[in-house]
Amino acid sequence: MGSSLNMSDKKTIIGKDTLVPLGMVLAICSGVVWMISQLDSINYKLQTIDEKIANHWTKQDMENWGLRLKMENPALKVPKADK
Repeated sequence: MGSSLNMSDKKTIIGKDTLVPLGMVLAICSGVVWMISQLDSINYKLQTIDEKIANHWTKQDMENWGLRLKMENPALKVPKADK
């Protein structure tokens, strides 16, 4: 009575019982990757909006800058500020 292994003694690692949990793990991982990409996209859009708000250049700012430019450079023709 040796300790030789039969075909019936071997255990299958991937079988019918493990395919469903394996599929669930892959689906969850894919969902996490998709969510991360969506959150990165939203973050990029929010940063763009934030930069536009922070660097807001109003018509009053343009007029003030043009007036100052004209006062410091009287020989320079400075057009009116239009938005």
